[in-house]
Amino acid sequence: MQPVRGAASPNMLVLRFALAFFGLVLLFSALVRVDIGLLDGVATGWLTNHAAAAVAAALRSLGLPAVDLGNQITLDASRFEIVANCTGIEIVGLFVAATLAFPSRWRDRFKGLAIGVPALIGLNLIRMMSLIYIGAHFARALDYGHLYVWPMLLLAAALGMWLAWARSVAGGERLVG
Repeated sequence: MQPVRGAASPNMLVLRFALAFFGLVLLFSALVRVDIGLLDGVATGWLTNHAAAAVAAALRSLGLPAVDLGNQITLDASRFEIVANCTGIEIVGLFVAATLAFPSRWRDRFKGLAIGVPALIGLNLIRMMSLIYIGAHFARALDYGHLYVWPMLLLAAALGMWLAWARSVAGGERLVG
């Protein structure tokens, strides 16, 4: 079978994807750094305050005495500060970059984002709730969950969702090799 004239080779598609993905990741990272460094965290401050409010409200809905003030949450006698990295901004950024970089129709990309971004935000909300509960009641286990368990779970979830989406828009074709 002869390749279609003018169609990009699989190697070229992979190269385009990689360049677009890394370019978008760099752009996204630069925007976050500009916000934190030059704009005094206007966007990330808004995000951390709203994340803290959402987590505290979710904990209260479970009957726990969580109180939020700005980007801080108090549960029982423990206080936690929500910073930009806690909000899931990085994992959502990776998912967005991979979805936008993948060679597919824009309509399919937006569908992937419309499902994947809220799913990752929801999973991150569960992550923050569980870590605050663990920190308040099992402080010695907090670092393990915060530094090892949840980062891997979020990364695996984002990768799994993206692979499922990419396979669905590729029409079941092999994505690699």
